[in-house]
Amino acid sequence: MLHKTFFTEPLHPMQKKYEALRASYVDKLTDQEVAEKFDYSYYGYKTIKRDCKQKNAGYFFTEIKKGKPSGMTEKSLSFKERIIELRKKNYSVDEIKEKLEKESIKIGQGTISNILHNEGFAKLFRRTNVERLEALQSDRVYPEGSDINEFGKYNNFTTSYGGIFLFLPLIVDLGLGELFNIDGLYGSKIIPRQNYMFSYLSLKLLGKDRLCHINDFSFDYGLGLFAGLNVLPKSTAISSYSYRHSPDLVRTILKGFSKKLFAKGYIQGKNINLDFHSIPYYGDEPTLENNWIPMRGKRMKSILSFFAQDLDTTFLFFSDGNIKNNEASDEILSFVEFYKDSIGLLPECLMFDSKLTTYKNLYQLNEQGIKFITLGRRGKNFPAHLASVPSWTGVRLDGVNREYRNLKYFQQMTKIRNYPKNLKEVIVSGTGRELPMRLLTNDNESKIRDVLQKYARRWRIENNIQENVDFFSLNALSSPVIVQVDFDIAMTLVANTLYKILAKKTKWLEKAKPKTVARQIMDTKANVSIKDDEIIIKYANRTYNPVIREWTDNIKDIRIPWLNNRKINYEFS
Repeated sequence: MLHKTFFTEPLHPMQKKYEALRASYVDKLTDQEVAEKFDYSYYGYKTIKRDCKQKNAGYFFTEIKKGKPSGMTEKSLSFKERIIELRKKNYSVDEIKEKLEKESIKIGQGTISNILHNEGFAKLFRRTNVERLEALQSDRVYPEGSDINEFGKYNNFTTSYGGIFLFLPLIVDLGLGELFNIDGLYGSKIIPRQNYMFSYLSLKLLGKDRLCHINDFSFDYGLGLFAGLNVLPKSTAISSYSYRHSPDLVRTILKGFSKKLFAKGYIQGKNINLDFHSIPYYGDEPTLENNWIPMRGKRMKSILSFFAQDLDTTFLFFSDGNIKNNEASDEILSFVEFYKDSIGLLPECLMFDSKLTTYKNLYQLNEQGIKFITLGRRGKNFPAHLASVPSWTGVRLDGVNREYRNLKYFQQMTKIRNYPKNLKEVIVSGTGRELPMRLLTNDNESKIRDVLQKYARRWRIENNIQENVDFFSLNALSSPVIVQVDFDIAMTLVANTLYKILAKKTKWLEKAKPKTVARQIMDTKANVSIKDDEIIIKYANRTYNPVIREWTDNIKDIRIPWLNNRKINYEFS
């Protein structure tokens, strides 16, 4: 017996579609009103409206066949209710597959699509990133705790950051596993020190600016696998981790790291760039000192850090974030001691600007047999000094990418205070600046052209520090506590080095910045399968897959000690 509710509250899927479309075309209701009235999602109804535009009247009177769909197994149909439950929460086919994999249910995308189609579900309308995130989070529970005993809990899952596994061969080659396991580093039975360190490193490789904003990563089992855990530790554990390590321990890590880089040829030590960088602090911490911030054009509370870069290879290999203003001028001598202890040699030539150290320290470098090239300070008598220059010599720089290559110079031996010997002074004009440049060097053997070409590449360290600011958020000061900042800077240096090595391994990204490498390689979805003796990383289709594959195909039998010595295999869709 027909009743009013037969028309106003249709139960049959085809009748429901008919009444919904009638309300839209005849009653002139908006799509949002129709969706609310007939219990559709907004985009679900938009999809129905789109798909029914080409249908004729007979479509709405077609009988829906029930029963087992063709090609479906009984096992696949047993998951039907779970699939329907997830679709009602606006999960896409890919997201349903990923969710079922975490529940140890293996099922293909085609099977999921067939089940949804036969149950009358239309394709999801294209959603924004915000809507997609809301759908995923609606079914999430509180993340599980990080525990090494839960490693490999899920054998199959999908990660949004598949590119992070490409760093594993580089980490093994540099021996970071052993370096991150030295005495003094903090660890527990649940999260050993090595796994803590790789957890911290993974966040640096992701370019995460604030460690207190990492809880979303606790749902990504791929990042946990990278660190040898089930999931990454929570933000509180990671944020407080760096407080536990003294500057001496950080220096020990950097010594071992530099030694590995030198052995692999990533640093040569012939020409080394040195520079300070002030990390601004915008709070009211009274213990911090004021330093000059070029970007702000003034002195303000900040933490003074120091970097060393191999000029020829452009790799950073030393940092120090534990410097007071009254110690800054002696930092160059501390670096020389560090280099000798880690590499076993003295650096051949150091390059830096005029305010990095004192003339007295320059003489100490000279007495140790270390060459240096530095900007000389131009005092009030410098214009008169220029007027007395008898003649200029022309020189053209080669092998440098700069606008001003044709320069003029004048050289002479000069005497400066606190430096007992005569020092070579080179005045250079034609650099594009208002006043000529004044260089001081104790290199009396090299030609002036070679000295100028070396110093012309000093911008490399500034570019490298800027990379750390742009991608690794070097200026996003993690804390006013110096101990934590010193550790954070050192880990930033390690992450930057890994990116530079990875870029060199991939032919067409050799000169790319970390931000570009991360965009093209790191943020790649991958399916991960954990076997008894291997871990298979299967990457989704991406533009740069052929470039990556050219390198990974040559990687033979790489085993990862902190992943229970399993072999890593890379596959591509």
